Amino acid sequence: MKQIIFTSKDISKIKELYSNGLSCTHIGKSFNVSKTPIIKILKTEGLLKKPKSNGKKIVLTKKQKEIIKNLYLIKNKNCEDIGNELKLTTSFINKYLGTVSYRRTKGEANSVRRRGKSLSQKVKENMKIAQQKLSKSGNRKQTGGVCKTFIINGLHCQGTYEKFYIEKLINENIVCPKNSESIVTPFGVYYPDFSYDDRLIEVKSDYTFNILIGKEISRFTKQFETNQLDKLKWVNKNIKPVEILVIDKRKNKVIKKHIL
Repeated sequence: MKQIIFTSKDISKIKELYSNGLSCTHIGKSFNVSKTPIIKILKTEGLLKKPKSNGKKIVLTKKQKEIIKNLYLIKNKNCEDIGNELKLTTSFINKYLGTVSYRRTKGEANSVRRRGKSLSQKVKENMKIAQQKLSKSGNRKQTGGVCKTFIINGLHCQGTYEKFYIEKLINENIVCPKNSESIVTPFGVYYPDFSYDDRLIEVKSDYTFNILIGKEISRFTKQFETNQLDKLKWVNKNIKPVEILVIDKRKNKVIKKHIL
């Protein structure tokens, strides 16, 4: 690995940014590096501050734990992003994820960071072997698959169905929606796929739509699940109308479903 060399001017700039309150992560982004070399420089200069603590132990609520799980597994957020959303430190989130059964392996984390780039066959095989070993060890609970993420026209698309939907809108010169923030409901946290000013968009395949309405069991939990439908109904009534779209790739169709 090529060693990163900072000039005296770079170091002065790093010290200035840090003294102005910027984090090591944000400073690293300015120099197109990780936070690690920034931390080393600040340690050498004797400027690195220890994280402040008010002496109170942080105890996560059930709702906070569910939000973390959804942000991590569904939205593929990293520790820093999750910490910012919950107003907690990155190190705290990192330590918490070390105690749960759903933390990503190194291979899975690398796959998420690549955001839609195809992996080499060798990497896929190594990930498969690692997953098999972990599964046999009994130390990991299966929670479902992690969709590949694509960035289309600046939008984060989870999986090929969302990707198909956005690309179809672009090809037909239809105004695209925006990515949406999470919504807390009495039934758990709901993560809309996309959002317009007047409605939310929920993209489904035939299979996931049938699971949503209780017509089929989930292949992951082996049972019928109605929790997401409860969330959708609550959001549709109390926050904003939810438009459910079923994608038919073969016929190049987007089918609206009226079940709410």
